[in-house]
Amino acid sequence: MPLDRSYLRRNPFATRYVASARLMPRDSRGVILDLPSLVTRLADIGGSGAIEGPHGTGKSTILFHLSQSVAFQSRPVVRARLRRRRDGLSVLRSIWCTPRGGLACIDSWELLGTVGRTMATWMAKGLGIGLLVTSHGPTALPTLVSCRGSRELLEALVRQLPDHGEWFGTTIAPADLDAAIVEGGGDLRKAFDALYDRFEQSRSAAPR
Repeated sequence: MPLDRSYLRRNPFATRYVASARLMPRDSRGVILDLPSLVTRLADIGGSGAIEGPHGTGKSTILFHLSQSVAFQSRPVVRARLRRRRDGLSVLRSIWCTPRGGLACIDSWELLGTVGRTMATWMAKGLGIGLLVTSHGPTALPTLVSCRGSRELLEALVRQLPDHGEWFGTTIAPADLDAAIVEGGGDLRKAFDALYDRFEQSRSAAPR
């Protein structure tokens, strides 16, 4: 009887499976974060805070799920992401359009620049809204979560991917995770890219 390799028809490390909305928010140990507690802590530190950490350490994933938790409490939430510095005006516009008492969630806060961040902070204060941002470095906002990439976090995220029980230990081995996190320098996005390539190589070599 031929070996069933149907799980090889799709690469579990494709973007659609490792997107922020798909992955559970976890700390560097791989433990799922207590979102209600973080929402409470955000209120305790004044309603605004930052999710800090290097590239590819789960900041956007945490921001997405935290914003969902806030929205589930019937609090207005507006989301904006900076991809380049010239996006600053649209981000300020998003803050301006956030209803009073709401939360403006800004991904890649550092791209606003010093002047833009100052304007955004004062605008939020004047409008009576909170800010929840992601940043690669320290900000003037209180730190809500500090992120760090790790082997434990990578393994926990990999366990969430489609058909994990079929390909882990064969097509992708534990040693591949070790190599990927080292190759990516702690950047989980780069680690996922490396695992994507490894999966494609294994798929190409598999018997048809």
